[in-house]
Amino acid sequence: MSGQIFGILRVGAADVALDAHVLREVVRLERLPPPRPRAPAWSRGTLSLRGQPLPLVDLARLLQLDDDSPLEPQREGRHDPQASFVAVVAHRGARFGLCVTQIVDVIEVGPHQQHAVSQGDGSALALMPSLIDHPSLAHPAYRLDLDALFALEEMVAVTPAAARTEHQSSEASGLPTVTSDATPTLINARRWLIVESGGQALALDTAIVGEVANCPEIEPPPIELDAYLGNVTLRGARLPLFDPGELIGRAPQRARPSYMVVLDGPEGRLALALEHVAALSADATLSPAGPGQAAAVAGLVVAPSGRDALALDHRVLLSALNLSALARLHARLDGAQAGSSAAEHRPRQRFALVRFNCAGDYTTLLDQLDAVDTAPTDYLASGGDPRFVGVWRRQGRSVALVDLRRLLGRDASRPPQHVLIADSGQGLIGFLTDAMQRIDYIEAAEESLVVRWRGDIDPEAPAIERAKRLIALGSGAHHQVMAMICLQGLAIDLAAGSAAPTNATESV
Repeated sequence: MSGQIFGILRVGAADVALDAHVLREVVRLERLPPPRPRAPAWSRGTLSLRGQPLPLVDLARLLQLDDDSPLEPQREGRHDPQASFVAVVAHRGARFGLCVTQIVDVIEVGPHQQHAVSQGDGSALALMPSLIDHPSLAHPAYRLDLDALFALEEMVAVTPAAARTEHQSSEASGLPTVTSDATPTLINARRWLIVESGGQALALDTAIVGEVANCPEIEPPPIELDAYLGNVTLRGARLPLFDPGELIGRAPQRARPSYMVVLDGPEGRLALALEHVAALSADATLSPAGPGQAAAVAGLVVAPSGRDALALDHRVLLSALNLSALARLHARLDGAQAGSSAAEHRPRQRFALVRFNCAGDYTTLLDQLDAVDTAPTDYLASGGDPRFVGVWRRQGRSVALVDLRRLLGRDASRPPQHVLIADSGQGLIGFLTDAMQRIDYIEAAEESLVVRWRGDIDPEAPAIERAKRLIALGSGAHHQVMAMICLQGLAIDLAAGSAAPTNATESV
């Protein structure tokens, strides 16, 4: 990502931006803790969160927005303590909580969207040195400077006990992973990753795909073998790289590959050189490829674009002597340097993510999608639930269309390029987006995936607000923070609240 990820906090009628990397989670504030003796008005005492102390800062009072404080009685009616939330923040190795009205959004902000704010004498505002002007915001949001907050004389934070290990820390414990939070997938069909190599569309069974990555520098092959391009290094492991087109008797690639797909074979891992990763298809129907094809061609699969793709039988492909022998050799070499390959990867997990754009960058889990396709231009408009824009016939099935950009309150003036299709259990729902950017397969430690913030848990909140997540994945140099939308859960919510079209397969 080229920009910085911010969480937007609503404080009364104002919005405050906070670096999303320090935001650990958001919890509902059931009642106020006792006040801290001799504390300023903006210090609201210490909350006990899962057995750990958490000092609270009332942002409204700190920023002199007292009339809009989420902790003050409302002018009309009785104060509802469930209208307030606490954003748990970790900074400089310490933890504290910010009392806010709600979390509005998670956005990516470019340098040109941040503007310095100064006082009359030219000095920067201490707590709010800049403001963010972003298309998704109704009005600019002021960025909270945590270093300036820590510099306040009365600021209080708690450092976790040193005896607690990282695995037992409050940031890790009690935070379920995205996969346990997401509704279990209802998809049983075999899925294909559609790629391009040498101008030919190929389909790979996602069950064998380890990850998709940019192709690094290729070392010259130490021996001459058909389709063997050389070796590549991925996170310290050397993998043999093959030209998939040449493996099935096609012309060899002439241009340097931009991508590679890593296959987890029984003898070790190997990589296939690619020009492009096109899409995902859940169509399990294989058509005969006809005579004259290589043994590794299982048949034809219809890609989302409507173009036929050659489906590769990875069992035949990986049983070839040259591929299995090289994969086994590299696995043994890697094992001699850093323990066995199986031991090295046992605690790791493959996370498959679809990255897409809706006037902002988002991700969703690959296993929550039934398919990714080109956005349709010819469909029947809907006249009922305003959240649905129409219904579309795709491969004999009805797909109810929702413009995800409108649900997010984003600009929907440009024609959508892609549709992300999820099964709601009552029918297929397609989410129109600006563009599907890529499909990432990321290997990371299982415990490194945590949900830092969940969408509004109020059952009366809009479905799109309940579907939002802020997740962290990986560690060290590979640590990422991503804005996620659980599209299958959103589809289920939308279908439950509307008379969604039935999803019966019909003969054509």
